[in-house]
Amino acid sequence: MLCVGIDIGTFSIKVADVEATSKSYVVRRVQEFPLSLDLTKDRKIEIIDTLRTLFSHYDLERTHFVFGLPQKYVSARLLNFPFRERFKVQKAIVSQLEDELPFSQEDAVFDVKIVRYLGKGADVLAMAVPKERIGELIDLAHDCGVEPTVVSTESLGLSNLFERWDQPPPESLAVTQEIPAPRQAELVVNIGHMSTDLLVYSDGLLLGVRHIDWGARNLADAIGQKYGLNYLQGIRELQTKGFILLDKASGTREQTAFSQVIEASLQTLVSDMRLKMLELQSEMNLQWSKASLVGGGAQLKNLGAFLTQQFQIPFNRFKQFDHQAVTFDSSPHLEIVSGVAVGLAIEGLRRPRNPATNFMKDEFAQQSRVLEAVWEKWGYTAKLVGSAFVILLVYSVVRESMSFTLLEQSDEVMRKQAQDIAGIKRTQASPDRIGRFIKNQENLERARKQAAKVEKINSPLDLLERMSSALAPRERIAMEIKRITVDNDSAEVHGYTGNANERDQVMAVMRRLASDGKADNIPIRIPVPAGKIGFAYKFQINRFAGG
Repeated sequence: MLCVGIDIGTFSIKVADVEATSKSYVVRRVQEFPLSLDLTKDRKIEIIDTLRTLFSHYDLERTHFVFGLPQKYVSARLLNFPFRERFKVQKAIVSQLEDELPFSQEDAVFDVKIVRYLGKGADVLAMAVPKERIGELIDLAHDCGVEPTVVSTESLGLSNLFERWDQPPPESLAVTQEIPAPRQAELVVNIGHMSTDLLVYSDGLLLGVRHIDWGARNLADAIGQKYGLNYLQGIRELQTKGFILLDKASGTREQTAFSQVIEASLQTLVSDMRLKMLELQSEMNLQWSKASLVGGGAQLKNLGAFLTQQFQIPFNRFKQFDHQAVTFDSSPHLEIVSGVAVGLAIEGLRRPRNPATNFMKDEFAQQSRVLEAVWEKWGYTAKLVGSAFVILLVYSVVRESMSFTLLEQSDEVMRKQAQDIAGIKRTQASPDRIGRFIKNQENLERARKQAAKVEKINSPLDLLERMSSALAPRERIAMEIKRITVDNDSAEVHGYTGNANERDQVMAVMRRLASDGKADNIPIRIPVPAGKIGFAYKFQINRFAGG
């Protein structure tokens, strides 16, 4: 099964093809389609044109398409329930999130991700998304010519790269300590063009997701304001020259000033991250151990080292292809920007024991369009087949009636002809007896033809006469033929001549007499007088008269 993950960002569209194997999965292809930065262009039309062209190359009936909602539209909270049945959890989260949602419950779709089971209870990540956002994404997919199989979130798609998605949620004993020790936690920072998402993990389990309204565009705007550049020029400067100078003494004054502009803009991100991390740390009793960087904004040179200095924990780029099987030539750029797309494709491979988070529920539930699609495709053909069946039925009835009439007439004609030609009485004229009569007549006819064909067989004397006739007077030579043997269509001639030239002439005559134009030398079985040259030839002849 092929799953296609589609990450529609504000800077580019990332698409990943992931195919399930017997044991895991293989990343078949990753593509990025940059979007125009011209603010006067209609971005939605550009996205539709790009994806419609791309999707036309897929077998839509054998491909699952997974779309991701931006995290800024998703409210997510980690909750604990004293029961573990998924349907009970699904019902309970509506009331649990009542005071947490910035929008009405009637206008939202809810789903859960079970993080782990604690005894008879469960820790779950409860999520809610406005119906308006889900409808917009599904309509966009329909405009692109596909029916989405799963609508998840970008963060949960990315989470598949960091957790064991192919296994059921882990089992743990309920915590009995009054003051449990802090848990080691890891941070995943996904820096996009317009926003940044923080994913928190402990023991490989996703504990929370936080959204920060800061992205790589803030860096481009800061560069543009500093150097009097417009938005497009600021983006190009960031892409070609963006860096953080860690050692100010080793750089020029221009490099130091450029780095300070970027660092000043990054301080906003650092401040927001520090607040989010303190909140998560106090709420979940965490102790940070390391962090991973993904997303297009994470390509800024020395960003990992800068954040390491700010938070005193190691920040490194996440190299997803080191842990995956890929069948294409990857690059560091594709590797770091395609994490969400690959993760969304993996979301479509999840099994029922640990199902995908899918907001296609309620009025957005995927309807079974199998019969409708079959009728749309084959309806006209079915009508033609039905009409043809009725015509065939009428024809069959008429044909059967006519067949019985013709059978009776042909049987009467057969009996009359059997009596007139074969002398068989009408009462004894059966198909078997007539068949035997016809077979006997055919055998007699074949025998007559064979007799006519072999009416006369050439004798050895006929062969000798033909040999004599073949030697024209001007070619007459001193030759003695002492022995002629004819066996079916094979003849042997033994004799002698006066010299080798005459022997060659004899051989040429034998070849002309041969039916296949060949005469082979064989051992001489006659006495040859002194001074003579013997010959013995074997060749094929035509024994039939006139041959």
